[in-house]
Amino acid sequence: MSASASSTLDAVYAASPCEQRLEQQPAVPAPDPAAAADRQLMERYCTGDRDAFEILYGRYRDPLRRFVARLCRDEDEAKEVFQEVWMAVIRARRSYRHTAKFTTWLFSIAHRRLQDRWRRRGRRAAFLQEDPDPPSLEQVADESAPAEEWMQNVELRRALMAAIERLPPPQRAVFLMKAEGNLSLEEIATAMGTGFETAKSRMRYAVARLRAELEGWK
Repeated sequence: MSASASSTLDAVYAASPCEQRLEQQPAVPAPDPAAAADRQLMERYCTGDRDAFEILYGRYRDPLRRFVARLCRDEDEAKEVFQEVWMAVIRARRSYRHTAKFTTWLFSIAHRRLQDRWRRRGRRAAFLQEDPDPPSLEQVADESAPAEEWMQNVELRRALMAAIERLPPPQRAVFLMKAEGNLSLEEIATAMGTGFETAKSRMRYAVARLRAELEGWK
C-alpha cells in the first residue's frame, strides 16, 4: 500500500486515550471546547433561540448527511432518515437533557432510525451482519500511528469511499461515526447501544479490511 493510503487510514484510526487503554479503566476525559459549545447551543435552542439551532444544523448537516447516505444506499431513503433525525432534535427541545455529547446523541438518533427502517423491511439481519471472513488482527492498522490529514488525494478518496461501501454495515457504521462524527470508541459504543469492546473490534476489522482493499492502490 502506498504511504498516502496508509496515512489516510491512520488519520481516521488515530489512537485516542480510550483506544490505547484497552482493558484499563477510562480516565476522566479532558475538557472538549467543541462539545461544550454544542451543549450551550442546544440549551439555548431549548429556551427558544432558533439561531442556536441553525448553527448546530450548519455545523453537522454535511457529516450527518454523509453518514446516513453511506448506510442507506438509497438516495430517497437517505433524505428521509436525514430529515427524521433533525425532526427528532426539534421535537426534543422541550425534554432535552444533557447526558452525552451532542454529536453522540445526534448519531445515536441516526443509527436508531436506520435500524428501524431495516427492521421494517426485513433487513435487520443483514444490517447487523458482521464480516463472515474478517481479516486477521495482524492486518490491523498501527494504533500508534500519528494522525495526518486524510483524503487529501482525489483518487485515493474515491478508492477509499468505494472500499467503505463494501464494509459490512456494522463496521461501516463504526468507521463513519469516527470519520464523520469524530466520535471516540466509547461514544460510538454509546451511540450504537453496544459495548466498548464490540465497537473496538468492529473498528479494528473495518480498518484491517480497508487496508487490505487499498493494498494495491498506487
